[in-house]
Amino acid sequence: MWWPRWFLTLLLGVSLYSQAEVAGADCAEPLCWQVSPVVCIADKLEQGCAAELRVIWFSNTPRTVCLYLAEQAERCWQEATSGHWQQQVNWQTGWLSLRQQQQVLLSTELQVLSRQPTKRRRISGAWSIF
Repeated sequence: MWWPRWFLTLLLGVSLYSQAEVAGADCAEPLCWQVSPVVCIADKLEQGCAAELRVIWFSNTPRTVCLYLAEQAERCWQEATSGHWQQQVNWQTGWLSLRQQQQVLLSTELQVLSRQPTKRRRISGAWSIF
């Protein structure tokens, strides 16, 4: 069935608002956030990881904050009590942080794990009975 683009956008907006409301109700701190994913699986560790990163934050009081990914500002909000950011990103290992001016309010490490195990080093030499 074909749905008009504006209708799908409206549904997505309502869905994100509902998720923010539910998650905000679970928050007992003055400032909380949800980051997803914080761990990404790559084929090889050197390649880094491409994933859709999503951040939702909530505050008891209006704040002017910016979201930083690997020391680069991605999005800022002016006098807001909540915010949502979602984008396809490629990262190796880095930090995601929410800052008010240069003060880090919240931060989390983004990790990349590999499907290929690291090569194990033989602890002892090969042996033979002869």
